[in-house]
Amino acid sequence: MRARCQDVTRCHAWWIVALVALATIGLPAHAVAQIVNVQGAIAKPPEKDGVTGQLQLTLDLRRGNNELLDLGASGTVLVRHGRLLGLVIARGEYGRSADTTFKRKTFEHVRVRASLDSRWKWEAFAQHELDTFRRLTVRTLTGTGPAIQLVDEERVSLLGGAAYMIEYERLDDRADVTDAGERSVFHRASVYLTGTEKISESAAITQTLYVQPRIDDPGDLRLLGELAVTTKLSKHIALTDGLTIAYDRTPPDGIKRHDVQLRVALLITF
Repeated sequence: MRARCQDVTRCHAWWIVALVALATIGLPAHAVAQIVNVQGAIAKPPEKDGVTGQLQLTLDLRRGNNELLDLGASGTVLVRHGRLLGLVIARGEYGRSADTTFKRKTFEHVRVRASLDSRWKWEAFAQHELDTFRRLTVRTLTGTGPAIQLVDEERVSLLGGAAYMIEYERLDDRADVTDAGERSVFHRASVYLTGTEKISESAAITQTLYVQPRIDDPGDLRLLGELAVTTKLSKHIALTDGLTIAYDRTPPDGIKRHDVQLRVALLITF
């Protein structure tokens, strides 16, 4: 029999404690963490076979005294077929103010999850990333591991997972840094806990926690906590408010360890 959550207050508790714990690490001005949360997209996967997706577009264009162009686009596709669940995510952002490019990044992630029984699952994934603000000219990784459904109720679900992953990074060669052009290959463990709770017929809370230590050097640690509240405005349109707090023990030279981001986005579901 699957675990049941009898007390809604207790269901909220782990979200609150996790965010407070991460918040004590520090709250800087910009979010540039190495971990990117993808579990939120499949925290509550579709129950029926088929294809679903989401599209998000952002534009901030200013002319006059404050010249600014800030573009963003992201797409998510979920495919369910029997015991298999596939996820594809693609994102891109570009920002320019006057003669300075302050944002240029892309992100692609592919994941396959196979249900072994009513609780146990197995996942495999691959990812590519470029982010000039974080000094990443390329970051690629691939990994695999088990996951277990801890709670699976109509209103509440909770999933935990662990994976081995290998990652390759190449940094830019900007001046006045000690690791210009550095290339590295690391083996990491990736442990996560993700849950969602339906708080009304049109709103839901999703919380995801990640811990990613290096296998050969556990002190080289990355943490991420993400909380999002999604509200349906119509059948195909939703509004999401998100808070992300992250920590990277050994970031590239010139990049801060602590990050925070508040984000509001309009989602189009198809």
